[in-house]
Amino acid sequence: MGRVIGYDLTDLSCQVSIGVETEDKEEVRSVALFVGSEKYVIPVAACIDPEGEISYGEEAVSASEKGGKLLTNLMSNAVAGKHEEVDGEVYDYTELLSGYIKRTIHMSSVISPLSSVERVVITMPDITEDNVKTVEKAAAFIEDEGMTFRIIGYPESFFYYAMNQDPELTKNKVALFDYDGEVVRSMLLYTRVDTRPHLCMVERRDFDMKMKDDMCFLEVARAVLDAEIVSAVYLSGEGFEGGWLSKSVSYLCERRRRVFQGRNLYTKGACYAGIDDRDGNPTLESCRFFDDEKLVSNIGLHMLRDGQEIYVPLLEAGINWYDARGKCEFYLGEDKEIRLKIESYFTKDVRYSVLRCDSFPGRPVRCTRVRLEVSMKDASCILCKVYDLGFGDIYRSAGDTAVAEVLI
Repeated sequence: MGRVIGYDLTDLSCQVSIGVETEDKEEVRSVALFVGSEKYVIPVAACIDPEGEISYGEEAVSASEKGGKLLTNLMSNAVAGKHEEVDGEVYDYTELLSGYIKRTIHMSSVISPLSSVERVVITMPDITEDNVKTVEKAAAFIEDEGMTFRIIGYPESFFYYAMNQDPELTKNKVALFDYDGEVVRSMLLYTRVDTRPHLCMVERRDFDMKMKDDMCFLEVARAVLDAEIVSAVYLSGEGFEGGWLSKSVSYLCERRRRVFQGRNLYTKGACYAGIDDRDGNPTLESCRFFDDEKLVSNIGLHMLRDGQEIYVPLLEAGINWYDARGKCEFYLGEDKEIRLKIESYFTKDVRYSVLRCDSFPGRPVRCTRVRLEVSMKDASCILCKVYDLGFGDIYRSAGDTAVAEVLI
């Protein structure tokens, strides 16, 4: 059974965890910077030394103190398509980010050989089209090395972490407060049991908090928790360190709420996601998770096959929008129209969006074969591309393409 790595990536730091077999079950462990160290947060940085050697993470910080050029914000600079010139050499930030991810993933070999890893799940705080494309490009080496990987957001990491803890902790709602020293991000995980399967969802709220203030955080906690029945509360982020919490912690512990504090929740949640992908999880069989990154509608087509109308699914509700890909081939009718069926997962309401292919050459009915490809620009916008494939040797493709964006 292959190992799973959970990888938490931000513009400032990353954390790595790995699943390890024990006598009782598979245990998720965070990877320390050095053997015997209890430091798990790795700075996202690269350093170019005077000889042109590149180092990453903590080694990069040390190398910069010896005269090397320290480069930070690898993620945002890669997304922006930036380059850096050092001693006449030009370095691409996407390649630097790739080297950083490779180096930090390989750190897990102190716990288990990298050859035993079969999949990597990367979690990030901000899921945008540019962020996803950048990380997919930078992490392409993962598949080249025989592993698979996928990307999830922080709410989904929270979901997988919470659902892999003691079931007593998820009897009611579960709360998370994440503080970076500037903003407190709250998430409230809850389950709707009025549906089959049950729906697990996250309600998110952000609160500005520029200073570590116990009474200010108490107000935030009350705003989120006062009207809720919550079994467990998780405190995550560097901002909560320093021992400044007092009255707010007393409040969090009221009503028999269990309270936990740490900084590795997201990386472990990503690792649990990979383990559940690999093995399945009986606890999650009766529920489906939805957050802002999930597709909330089923997308498909009705078409004729052998004289019978059939439904062809293209995209399924519940997948992350940036993973959504679908395609099919068929013959255009006389009207040169494609009717895309959009059915809401929650309300079951159905509507149709018509794609026009008027620019395609005029041919006899059903003598134009087309390929329809659909993907998502974001959680609410479908990108549709229709390609003219012609009709064998009788009607060669004219190379025409129809492109349309459809809002859900």
